[in-house]
Amino acid sequence: MRKVLSIVLIALLAITGLAASGASDSSGEAGKGELYIYTTVSDTHYDLTMAAFNELYPDITVYSTYGGAGECKARIQAEAANPQADLMFGGLQYADLDAYGQYFETYVSKNDELMLEEYRNTSGKLTFHDSQIPCLIVNDALEAELGIKVTGWESLLDPALKGKIVTANPTSSSSAWNNLQCILTDFGGWDSEEAWDYIAKLMQNGLVVVSSSSIPSRSTFSGEYVVGLTYEPSVVKMLDGGQTGAHMVFPEEGTTSVGFASAIIKGAKNLENAKLFMDFLQSDAGQQTYLDAGARPITTHKIEGGSQYMVDLDTILVKAADTQALADNKAAICDRWNEYWAKYGNN
Repeated sequence: MRKVLSIVLIALLAITGLAASGASDSSGEAGKGELYIYTTVSDTHYDLTMAAFNELYPDITVYSTYGGAGECKARIQAEAANPQADLMFGGLQYADLDAYGQYFETYVSKNDELMLEEYRNTSGKLTFHDSQIPCLIVNDALEAELGIKVTGWESLLDPALKGKIVTANPTSSSSAWNNLQCILTDFGGWDSEEAWDYIAKLMQNGLVVVSSSSIPSRSTFSGEYVVGLTYEPSVVKMLDGGQTGAHMVFPEEGTTSVGFASAIIKGAKNLENAKLFMDFLQSDAGQQTYLDAGARPITTHKIEGGSQYMVDLDTILVKAADTQALADNKAAICDRWNEYWAKYGNN
């Protein structure tokens, strides 16, 4: 189970100079001592990961604080002079290097060469471990009640869906950013006027923006919304858990496959243990936890298993996003999103 250090406790300890992650320095002896993590991953995946990691390293005690990707990155930035955690587990993408790369250690996992070539650690900072596919989650009963068929982005402009579509905030949520970059890719690129015209129309159709990436899936399953902008593992996990009444839709205009990563925080006090964790995430055992949690491993090794609800990629249209352009222009994209939301949102 997750050993959690509350945000309040960390803050209080930091003020007194007795922050738990700084209480001792075990960086000289790998495989023993402690490891402090900021994480974005779900409880289910976290527990799978830690069970497998501690089977290999039973003498490492892991503590974690959960938060959204934006929250974790902001905390790492604020604590740069005195890091309170050793690594960020999950929630990092190619687009984070420009703004946050300076806050992460340079480390390339010993298993990095086992990953598919397009996901290898060319920056020296980000340890990629899985790929995730943006998708829509659609409530069966509400879709039928409205007499509509959700097939992709254009179908979300149906007036019947006004105020009934939910997403997290793409300026702070990694999963919502994936949906935004998918829209931009499908409509011509990050600076395409066609893409931003679509976004304005979607906002004017009553798009609801919420604080957490877990809300769109949960609230659509529960019937609060008709459609949620989400990502495949979130829905697969709920379907595997017995949830019924909703289904995944991959936009007919196309979807994208985006790599997710973790990174060691610069100045980590348990550096050697953090390196072991990065190595583990790209090992066969670590990659297995991703498949078991409904995500897609990126290893070149064959991993057995997977959910029956994971779609065969050959059956959907997958497009290649211009990840470099998106990364280089993320700040401008987020600024434009905020401008559009101020103008067109909350209608």
